[in-house]
Amino acid sequence: MKITNKTLMLNIEHNVQVGHNGAIEATLVHTAFIYRSEKTKNVECDLDFADVINVKFMGISIEEGYEGIKKFKEGMITLGIDVNKIFDEKASQLITDEEVEKIKEMYTFVG
Repeated sequence: MKITNKTLMLNIEHNVQVGHNGAIEATLVHTAFIYRSEKTKNVECDLDFADVINVKFMGISIEEGYEGIKKFKEGMITLGIDVNKIFDEKASQLITDEEVEKIKEMYTFVG
């Protein structure tokens, strides 16, 4: 067996409150892929906003899983609330450049 490359994959979870008066509580999950670029030889980190779990609306738990969240989002759209947009905007604010650098350090520590 010959290992030619390695990638460290991490899930990063943030508990958030969004919407009017924080009416929606959820855990937003990012997946980080950390690897050494063959081209530049630098450690790189790609972040993907991957999932929304543990959703509550006004303190009431929403059914887990794809269908439960989908039903919740559809219900909110009928009220004129784009939950996808709200989650996307919040997710884009959660991981700082400094945190990305710390994540990259994990790769060199593991490696």
